[in-house]
Amino acid sequence: MGLFGKKKKKKSSEGYGISDMDMQEILKDDEVNNSMFDEVSRIQFVNSQCEQIVESNNYIEEAKREYASVTEHLNDIQLLDELEDEPRKLIAETAEDMSSLNRERVVSRNKKRRLSATKYAYYSAHEDELEDALRRLQNDEQYCQMVRKDLSMLEGEKMGLREDIENCVNRRHNVKNISIIGVVAIIAILIYMGVSGKIVPSGDNYLLTVMLFIMTVFIVFMFVLNRNAVYTMKLSEKKLNRAIMLQNKVKIKYINTVNTIEYQYAKYGVKNSYDFANAYEMYLDDKKERERYARTTGMLGRATDQLTVILAGIGMHDAEIWQNQLEALYNPKEMVEVRHNLNVRRQKLREQIEFNIKKIDEAKKNIAEFAKDNPQYANDILEIASRYGCADL
Repeated sequence: MGLFGKKKKKKSSEGYGISDMDMQEILKDDEVNNSMFDEVSRIQFVNSQCEQIVESNNYIEEAKREYASVTEHLNDIQLLDELEDEPRKLIAETAEDMSSLNRERVVSRNKKRRLSATKYAYYSAHEDELEDALRRLQNDEQYCQMVRKDLSMLEGEKMGLREDIENCVNRRHNVKNISIIGVVAIIAILIYMGVSGKIVPSGDNYLLTVMLFIMTVFIVFMFVLNRNAVYTMKLSEKKLNRAIMLQNKVKIKYINTVNTIEYQYAKYGVKNSYDFANAYEMYLDDKKERERYARTTGMLGRATDQLTVILAGIGMHDAEIWQNQLEALYNPKEMVEVRHNLNVRRQKLREQIEFNIKKIDEAKKNIAEFAKDNPQYANDILEIASRYGCADL
């Protein structure tokens, strides 16, 4: 490396993937050095923390609504488990008859591409949300890929800025050493010239003038280099601080998006949005065939009505949803699978809620500590927090 040169490192970026990033590493927010904040940076910092609180609250509310729906479904399963033998047997027989009629219709169609009966039943129960869910999943995957690239770029920028700061420190050290050596050398030359008689008080001091001029130019040049290094270092530190703040904010968005995507994968039983699109297309094809046969299947209609009346009569929260999970009503193994799937979904929702609660607590703590360290800005901080509905900090 040259005297005032810089080293550049290349950071490779891998292809997009939901699970290939170390989640534990992403969850670790880099600490922001608020001692370098100017007025704009202070406002941006408080705004970013308040935005984090609002955004996390929105995720929590949405997850809680879904959590309540999943819990109600689990409560219905518990209600079935506690039924006496006679009504339980009637429900199982009715459900098995309905399932048999459904299988006959599926077989009669004999088309190559078909969803499993279980997945079709589930998609039918959530038909109103499938199209929007598919579009949202596609957008989330694209956004996640973009954010991953942004994280890589920000990490590269941070590394570059840290190198700049290190180079500035080395540059100042080199300037200091060269300055000392240069001044000592010039003084030594002057002493030598004085001792050797080349510079005499009454004679022509042209050499002395030249040497003093050279020393002055050298000192000024070293001073300018040092000031330039100091300015560059301070500017790089501010840029690094902003990059850390932005990366911390992007990390939270990335985690929430990944959690949402993985929950959608589990909810709809797919591997990615392309798989979901194919499944949704197959579902629409199956639906057309089922609707055609349903018009001529009075037995199925009567059995469906009977099952709904029975389930509603025993106090089911959502009796109709079981029309699409018939096998679970007469096959204990399938019921175990349904219960397991619901528990997995509920656990994912609980983890998402806990994650966002932690982020809210951290943001509140950051604001409180910032206000404590900077009491002169307490009113400004309170005003910003009030605009976001966070005045209870």
